[in-house]
Amino acid sequence: MDKKETKRQVGEMLDAGRSKTETFQAFSGGALKDKALAYLIGSRPDPDLIERHAGKIKILLGLIYVQALIGLVGGYFLGLTISTGFAIGLGLFAGGVPLLFAWGFYRNAAHAYTVYVVLSISQVPRMFKEYGDDPTGTVIGVAITLAMIFYVAWLKNLLFPDLGFFGAKKIKGQFVFSN
Repeated sequence: MDKKETKRQVGEMLDAGRSKTETFQAFSGGALKDKALAYLIGSRPDPDLIERHAGKIKILLGLIYVQALIGLVGGYFLGLTISTGFAIGLGLFAGGVPLLFAWGFYRNAAHAYTVYVVLSISQVPRMFKEYGDDPTGTVIGVAITLAMIFYVAWLKNLLFPDLGFFGAKKIKGQFVFSN
């Protein structure tokens, strides 16, 4: 059985109501490595968890839409210092990236949460470049960014309890799943 067939059958088993542990044991040692199989199973959205946390997802989407709007306007005005064409391009880029994350959050893709957290954390040190010019604004910006990072990480933990920061959770060398 190849990888695509394994992924399809894993999806079918989980949709049929089989437990995650049972599904993992059935396909362990097959075409997919155990680590990839555990991530595939752990990153599958659970409809009950999605429904239970739908309000939190809507709040996150609203915040991301605000980020997109701020990015669009800020990128446009920043680009105007160079040229009109650059302003449009920079505005669309700065507004489009958050919308890509919103699409991933809306589709309940576990990797969207992970990538958002990693990219946001990587931008925090750059935010301190302007600290000397505007310490209050910098502290407020960093506080808002950190709040978003923690909210997204917390929501990922609620929606995908079988995933750690980068992969499936392991306890004493064994992959564990909440059934």
